[in-house]
Amino acid sequence: MDINKKREKVKRRALEENREIITSKNRTRLALGFGAVLVLLCALILRMGYWQIYKSEELKVLAADMQKVDTEIAPVRGAIYDSRMNTLAESVTEYELYAYTQYIYKDESISADDKAKTILRLASITGKPEEEIKKLLEGEENLVLLADGLTRQQVETAEKEFSGDIVVKTKAARYYPNGAFAAQVLGGVNSDNVGRSGLEYEYNSELAGIKGRTVRTTDNNGDTLSNSKTRYYKAQDGYGIVTTIDSVIQHFVEDALVTGMKRTGADAITCIVMNPKTGDILAMATTPEYDPNESDEPSDPAEKAKFEKMTDQEKTDYLSNMWKINAVSDVYEPGSTFKLIAAAAALDSGSATEKSKYKCTGAIKVDNYYLHCLFTHGTQNLKEAVGNSCNPALAKVALDMGANTFYNYIDMFGFNDQTGVDLPGEGYSIVKDPSTMSDVDLATTGYGQGIAVTPLQILCAVNSLGNGGVLMKPKIVDKIVDSDGNVVKEIKDTEVRQVVSEETAAEMCDIMEYYVSDAGGTTAYIPGYRVGGKTGTANRVSNKRYSAETNTSFVVMAPMDDPVLSMICIVYRPTKLEYGAFTAGPIVKEITEKSLEYLGVEKKLTKQEKKDAKKNTVEVPDVTGMDSLDAIKNIRNFGLKYTVMPEDQSTQSFVVVDQYPKPGTRVEKNSVVYIYSE
Repeated sequence: MDINKKREKVKRRALEENREIITSKNRTRLALGFGAVLVLLCALILRMGYWQIYKSEELKVLAADMQKVDTEIAPVRGAIYDSRMNTLAESVTEYELYAYTQYIYKDESISADDKAKTILRLASITGKPEEEIKKLLEGEENLVLLADGLTRQQVETAEKEFSGDIVVKTKAARYYPNGAFAAQVLGGVNSDNVGRSGLEYEYNSELAGIKGRTVRTTDNNGDTLSNSKTRYYKAQDGYGIVTTIDSVIQHFVEDALVTGMKRTGADAITCIVMNPKTGDILAMATTPEYDPNESDEPSDPAEKAKFEKMTDQEKTDYLSNMWKINAVSDVYEPGSTFKLIAAAAALDSGSATEKSKYKCTGAIKVDNYYLHCLFTHGTQNLKEAVGNSCNPALAKVALDMGANTFYNYIDMFGFNDQTGVDLPGEGYSIVKDPSTMSDVDLATTGYGQGIAVTPLQILCAVNSLGNGGVLMKPKIVDKIVDSDGNVVKEIKDTEVRQVVSEETAAEMCDIMEYYVSDAGGTTAYIPGYRVGGKTGTANRVSNKRYSAETNTSFVVMAPMDDPVLSMICIVYRPTKLEYGAFTAGPIVKEITEKSLEYLGVEKKLTKQEKKDAKKNTVEVPDVTGMDSLDAIKNIRNFGLKYTVMPEDQSTQSFVVVDQYPKPGTRVEKNSVVYIYSE
């Protein structure tokens, strides 16, 4: 018993000692734990106080912002008009059609026959192939875009037949009612409706407008709160731009270029028509063209097939080249058209007069190089030298002037600067510095080789000769208007400088007229009109050497006693004909004659010219006020052709409100009569 009691006593004492040890450790741990909790609690209280008291206003703003829905309102992009306020580009509403595939097609309860009917009906509504519709409906996506660019009538038909199984969305799209008409000049927009090329790019800030907004406060379901206010900021629609383009003259140009391409077998043809006294661009075109409504691919089927096989980079390069405005971007050697500049500089500087003589033996030797001519012209004065397009004579004209004098006039005529035209991508000329110019360089520049300019530069320079020696800044936009047609800004004509004297300009006009009426440019001669001009043929450079291929051109102005239009036409690498007189000559003649008649310039025919004209012409009938179908029949009965303006009315019957040429005008058989709808 004693032993057991002792054991119990020992155990009890051991337990008591252990209890004291455990209690001491726990007390420390509890104290530390409590301290940590207390610190965290204080920190939490301070943090909550910081946000709820110090940051309370900021939190209110953030909370309000989380409930706000800010929606952009897109403005209507401004229209582009021609000089007669005919619409060349406008914004229209297009419709996109989406479908819920699980309801309209993938549901197991839908029979195979019903699926086939759905595909057939959607293909009929959208105009897409049945195979394409089926592929879209069988895809993985639940909501698929079936078609875009649809009309309101198409989507309304879809809504009636498929109800909640389809979704219709709208978007603003750019539309060019005349298709490929003036394509490079007008340019285009990207998928965001932002200008990408041409006038759309150059005047994007004016055309784009300013976006509007609606701001409303919503709950977590997106519903507007009853006690909230919706703020509305109206979008400002874009301004319209009124161009200097005359659609009638633009049509003359484009029709003539299409014919010229077939006749010459050229790679391309560029043409600009201007008013030499104001600098207004009346027409500008390059073939081949493209349709800006489908600007992401070429219009020509053969080119389209090539395009589809290209790499992404090749496609990008191809499109960039297709969109650019060749008339202001590309540089080329002007050839003999530059002889007008050399002659004008020589006359104005006094290094040559109308009595100066130049002998042509078929070549001229300069620094041991022989510069050749096509013919041997013998002794000639300056007027005859330009008329004969004599290379040795104009080389001597340049040498007599000297590099510094000639260079100064080249600079005065604007060839060292961009013209400043309101179009994107203007190119820079290539002119040799007089300090490094050899005599051979100087001589060849006298007849337009060894210098590269843009088509617009050479035409603007020649324009000064028909404007009393004053160089004008070219422009293609006349004014900016709001949606109601009110003028916001008017772009005035701008004189750059007096390049040559009025006397020199008058002498050059006489030389230009002589070239067309009596010398090498008779292919552009028009009975009854005083036409002046100069042709040019320049060899193309290939691998840093001149090749047998050429660029040919013709610059004209009329009537020379009081010019109302000027023009340059460049035929790039013709393969069926040679020389500017035969490649570009018929083109400029056709455009000039039609344009002068359209502008109301009276013909002054000689007796013989009247007799010859009567045999080959017919009198234009009066079709104004007629139904278009009757008018067309009447025009055809007179052996004439017709074109409807604007072109998007060509398949519809309408009342003819105007016509060109006017009734009673005598025109050549097979000429085109333009009839206008409202």
